Amino acid sequence: MTLPFPHPTSLLPPGFAIYRCTPGDVPSMVDVCKSFLSLTKAFPAGSPFTYWWSPSLEVMQTWHTTRIRSRFADPNTQQFKVVDETTGKPVAFAKWDPPKSMKGLKHGFVTYDNEGKVVEQTAKSEGREKEENKAPPPILEAPKGADEALYQEFFEALKTMGKKWNTDEKLVLSVICTDPAYHGRGIGAALANSVLTIADTEKVSAYLEALPLAVPLYRRLGFEPVDHLEFDITRAGMEGTALLTIMVREPKSPN
Repeated sequence: MTLPFPHPTSLLPPGFAIYRCTPGDVPSMVDVCKSFLSLTKAFPAGSPFTYWWSPSLEVMQTWHTTRIRSRFADPNTQQFKVVDETTGKPVAFAKWDPPKSMKGLKHGFVTYDNEGKVVEQTAKSEGREKEENKAPPPILEAPKGADEALYQEFFEALKTMGKKWNTDEKLVLSVICTDPAYHGRGIGAALANSVLTIADTEKVSAYLEALPLAVPLYRRLGFEPVDHLEFDITRAGMEGTALLTIMVREPKSPN
């Protein structure tokens, strides 16, 4: 499918390319998440950010698979991947939630039904604008075995923070994930900067919630800390707190 931005060949290592994600990528996207969670320090065993999880990793994998698959039916969500052309597999992906006012990401965007078939194209086609902004799919129920009170508290806190910072008017980077085997090659930065360039052109601010280890990376992309969320994980039998840094990036002027 067509990208809404020039391919960032100069930003990627040789042999890598950016595409839009499709439902057929879901297993590979889950694998990227699994590699990231298990092999980086972001989510080690007993990580603060697993405090509301089900104790069953199989249950969590199924939950994440369902969650990723549901995004393709959401007309307010866009996802891009970096593919290692030697293997044909995605090694990184990002999920963006643009505001309704943002037009530059629409080119080539489609949504899919539960069977992976295209059901809507929101870019202009044959001189007409297709229907946009249908209601997003419902929020998933808590994973089986998870602490439902802590689960609800976690996602309600994210929702409340989003309202505080008017994320309906911002480009939200809600997920960016790179297989640790491919870290250090600028892949994540290329994936992010391709979309942020459009935000700059349209003068749209961007927003994200950063894990502690990711704050320096996001600073390099132009994000600055503006707030934080702190979760008391002692209620889950763990020590300390889980901290997310709220970061906002104001649009950059062209050089």
